[in-house]
Amino acid sequence: MNEKTKNKIMNFIGIFFIILGVGAIINTIYHQNLGIAPILWFSYITIILIGIGVLTKNYLLIVSQLNIIAIPYIIWDIDFLYILFTGNSLLGLVDYFFIPGPLIGKIISSQHLFTVPLAIYTLYLIKIRDNYAWLISFFEVIVVFFITRLISSPEQNINCVFSPCMNFSIPYYNLTWFISFFIIIFVTNFVLIWISFLRKES
Repeated sequence: MNEKTKNKIMNFIGIFFIILGVGAIINTIYHQNLGIAPILWFSYITIILIGIGVLTKNYLLIVSQLNIIAIPYIIWDIDFLYILFTGNSLLGLVDYFFIPGPLIGKIISSQHLFTVPLAIYTLYLIKIRDNYAWLISFFEVIVVFFITRLISSPEQNINCVFSPCMNFSIPYYNLTWFISFFIIIFVTNFVLIWISFLRKES
């Protein structure tokens, strides 16, 4: 693939992600009447930052966002496919998708199915050079957690910071939330660095 074609693909994907992220925020604020709190959803933040990372060819920004969302999105996808094919709820993460509601919200939510593969494809095009993205991921998770706790409510439960988003309880939840995210970040970062076709050859 020549550089001109690659740039066109990257620009299209980057703009698509930014429009999707901004559209998701506007749609959520408009339909759910939750004030500005929805802008803190990791799904929205990461989509926009991935879009910026793709447009600027900043692999660290793309990897840092994948570190946060890749495993949660895979779990979401499993839950989605389970209820799609069996008609029964598994984890309770995607039950909202199968109840009556605005179509635009369901279209936006379907980004869980393609965001990770598409972002990985962009990494294939630009390649990973250094292994520092996990530091960005850690900082982002910590900042978003405390801001979310500060300006949102337990009823909104944005980013599941107040209680689990799944159908079961977890002891010492705040500590478990951080430990879980740190493990998710480390594991995802390790896997992305380990995949040879995503790395820039020295």
